[in-house]
Amino acid sequence: MKKLILLILILNVGTLFSQSKESKLKLNDSWFATTVESEGKPVIVRGRKHLKNFTDSKQYNDHVEFVWTFNSQTNNGIPTAEENKLMTEIEDALIKSLEHDLQSILTIVYSHKNRKTWLFYTTSVAELKKRVSATLLEFEKIPIQVSFNKDRTWNLYTNTLKKYGLEPR
Repeated sequence: MKKLILLILILNVGTLFSQSKESKLKLNDSWFATTVESEGKPVIVRGRKHLKNFTDSKQYNDHVEFVWTFNSQTNNGIPTAEENKLMTEIEDALIKSLEHDLQSILTIVYSHKNRKTWLFYTTSVAELKKRVSATLLEFEKIPIQVSFNKDRTWNLYTNTLKKYGLEPR
């Protein structure tokens, strides 16, 4: 009987640890949004502040920035409704392609000075490139520039949050 109880305890502890490891990387999909002014123009920022489990995981060592320079220049530096609609469709397609298995996650989006920037962190730049290429084939040519940088400590993300008075959680 003692051996059976000990075996059950060992199995339960093992299950507990495996569950906590799996749940550690669940994506909290709550977002913050703010609008500030810089150089007399609005800066619209939205992002996820509940990503501490991802920053601590050490699995997402690269950040990828997608920058779209607007086709139509507006006085306030924000996209037209028509262009914003297409940007939203592309953002949704990228999220669907990259986040379904948490291969990459969208952390922050901001618009300012006739540009919109999406900041993703990824576990694999090669896999992200493959998925993005397949995803963007669905759309006509779009004016997006992509840059990749190592950022093991998530400096870009955390500094952006701090800039707006937020702390990663």
